[in-house]
Amino acid sequence: MIPVSIQIRQALERVWLPAMLLLSIAIMLLGWANQRLTNTARMAVADVLSPVWAVIAEPGEQLSAALSELRGIGHLAQENARLRAENETLRGWYDVAVSLTEENQTLKTNLHWMPDPVPSFVTGRVVGDAGGLYSHAVLIGAGPQSGVRVGNVALAASGFAGRVTETGVHSARILLIDDVASRIPVTLETSHGTAIMAGDNSPMPRLMYYAQDNHPIEGERVVTSGQAELLPAGLPVGTVHYIRASTPVVAPYARLDHLSILRVFDFDSGTIDSPDAPGRVPVAPLRQSGAVPGRDNPMEGMTLGGVVEGLSGRALSGTGGGGPGATGDGNRSGAPEAGGGSDEDGTSSPAGGEPDDGGGTGVPAARPPVPGNG
Repeated sequence: MIPVSIQIRQALERVWLPAMLLLSIAIMLLGWANQRLTNTARMAVADVLSPVWAVIAEPGEQLSAALSELRGIGHLAQENARLRAENETLRGWYDVAVSLTEENQTLKTNLHWMPDPVPSFVTGRVVGDAGGLYSHAVLIGAGPQSGVRVGNVALAASGFAGRVTETGVHSARILLIDDVASRIPVTLETSHGTAIMAGDNSPMPRLMYYAQDNHPIEGERVVTSGQAELLPAGLPVGTVHYIRASTPVVAPYARLDHLSILRVFDFDSGTIDSPDAPGRVPVAPLRQSGAVPGRDNPMEGMTLGGVVEGLSGRALSGTGGGGPGATGDGNRSGAPEAGGGSDEDGTSSPAGGEPDDGGGTGVPAARPPVPGNG
């Protein structure tokens, strides 16, 4: 230690606290002014310290495992009896699960079910608590080199734990679901309602924005809804619990305060692009015989009287075996009289009952003209 005089030592003691205070204020202002630089510096420090934290945490984990083993030795008889009872129960449920699995597979085969893509994942050890008094987050020893990206989903052994918000070189920061900045859209399986699970730095996140006529039910299962393209649907989160009247919360499946190993999944939940088709199949217009090629609407120029008379003439020609004019009164061919009669709408038809060039009467052009009775 460098020897200094008493006067210098007293001066340093007086200056030390104001200097540290000014340095803290400067760091806070720098963080507000350039958040990207602050995040980069923080993740760089985390990359350097994550191997050290892993080495320091290893002896503690080994000691904790040894103590748990010693405590378990004293309860072997009770544990053995409990396991036997659970084994008998699980055998019954195993038969039910096998039957339901076969039935489900048969139904999927009959429906030509298209399965969802299997997500890729990596497993990392929690090497430190990257949060603090007002933030709940953990740091895992896996980074982009292992395939971890921002937005990936972190699952514990029991359920959904959080999302990756920052990545370094060899580490990643995971924001837990109980953090005050966490907002997760969820689905309530029993009541079939939707809500937002909001963290508040307490062990149980709150449920918000649910339908007032469909309140959450105590004990029902909560899963992710997949809305807003943030998370895939169906991830188990926890169960509903009322801490007081009209205040539902979620008891997470994952033990967020005792996380040791996390699996980080890349579900790649991108947007699904819709096709350019408007959603309907265009139907080509039906063309009748005798219609002029190139006309868009084959019914254009036709009148109701001409259509009825034309259909009557075709029916009679098909039953009588003769031409369209082979009828009793000689005027049932569907054409007007030779004197130049008119249709119902007042449009004059050509003499002799010949159809016009637009197929206006709906009568085939090959039909011989019927002599008029005038």
